[in-house]
Amino acid sequence: MQLVVSGKNLHLSPALKDYSEKKLSIIKKYFDHIIEVDVTLSVNDSRDAARSKVCEVTVWANGIVIRGKQASEDLYASIDMVADKIERQIKKYKEKLKDVPRRSSSRSERNASHKVISFNELSPDETVVEPPVADTALRTQKIVRSGTFAMKPMFADEAAEQLEMLKQGFYVFSNAETNQINVIYKRTDGNFGLIEPEF
Repeated sequence: MQLVVSGKNLHLSPALKDYSEKKLSIIKKYFDHIIEVDVTLSVNDSRDAARSKVCEVTVWANGIVIRGKQASEDLYASIDMVADKIERQIKKYKEKLKDVPRRSSSRSERNASHKVISFNELSPDETVVEPPVADTALRTQKIVRSGTFAMKPMFADEAAEQLEMLKQGFYVFSNAETNQINVIYKRTDGNFGLIEPEF
């Protein structure tokens, strides 16, 4: 398991880095096949000092992604809270796996690979003023992470469970029935939509 700790708008001291690694390396005992854990510590220029120190964690495992974000007035407290949150999410996911009946053995064990790209996130009280189209150098958003990781094919209902757990707008997965990359998303009516490629 690779554990990457980075700082944003702060000096990442060895003590903070060591504390983050110690708190988050524990999750390995709860879940096998964790590929990478990304920890981002940041300080926001927020009017609310009680929420200015932020710890954001993304766990990349074989086939799933788990995210947690907590803010407080102390970075060590934020790290503690997010570590607890990630641990609860992993335990909840493992419980769901126990409840899901095993599929037939015809499922392909072949791994797929896809690109993961995330963009700078804005806090709710921040706004972006778009520069003129010609002035692209002033754009505030950029690609900050790009990587690949292997994922096991899954069925659409499993992808829907993953989407619910992540509380995101959409989820990209390798469909075990078609061996193609699909996108599942939450519709405004509460149901799920599935986007499949057409060749």
